[in-house]
Amino acid sequence: MFDVEIYLRRLGHSGPREPTLSTLRTLHRAHLLAIPYDNSKFPDDGGGLPDNLADLDHDRTFDKIVVRGDGGICFELNLLFERLLDDLGFDTMPVSAGVPQARGRFSPELSHKFTVVTLDGVRWLADVGFAGPSYLLPLELSPAVQTQYGCQFRVDGQDGLHTVLRRSHSTDWQPVYRFALQARELSEWDGFTEQFERYLDEAVIANTTMLCRADENGHRALVGRRYLTVEDGKETIVALTDQAEYQRVVAAIRGRPGQENR
Repeated sequence: MFDVEIYLRRLGHSGPREPTLSTLRTLHRAHLLAIPYDNSKFPDDGGGLPDNLADLDHDRTFDKIVVRGDGGICFELNLLFERLLDDLGFDTMPVSAGVPQARGRFSPELSHKFTVVTLDGVRWLADVGFAGPSYLLPLELSPAVQTQYGCQFRVDGQDGLHTVLRRSHSTDWQPVYRFALQARELSEWDGFTEQFERYLDEAVIANTTMLCRADENGHRALVGRRYLTVEDGKETIVALTDQAEYQRVVAAIRGRPGQENR
């Protein structure tokens, strides 16, 4: 059953709980450090994708992610984080985004789900469930450049859509995702699963293991055998051809070293 006390212990948080920017920043970073993105156990029962990707049982998801210590995907991780923020008194709004594809296109708008938090009239993006390197701290909804751990971010708006852009030491500005600033209802995901599966197939990531975890000053992301590390804005990409090394990386991102063969 969803329990704020157990959740905060899982995040290693014993500090203030008041709905302030300081609390939001602390919880957001702690979540990314403690709980990885991991698509290998969604759905949890090993069956097909649910008819509604976003309408998940809170208690069952809490048991998987917080109690058992597994990772999850955006629909699970941001579902729980938004619930935590709600219970702590934050003003939240669920939103969805499309992620970049080839030739400048974006995936369907409902492909990714995250949260907008409003504090003193300022909107902040909170996302603890993205499959690649992104912002460790909440991002202000602003075109101004915001620097975090060696990477720069900004949120550009045009024609009713907002695009989160990221730049590292080795890359130019690149889109993270694009979204409309509107509250999403769970019913909007009814019937979306088939379209989502087509997107996965077209993006050649269907049945591909995707893992991501934040570090103190960056991220580690694994897509198949492609391993990306970001440290203070410096990116390194390698192909993990050695099976033992691959298993070590998987276990490390999942936070379970010593379980490489499990």
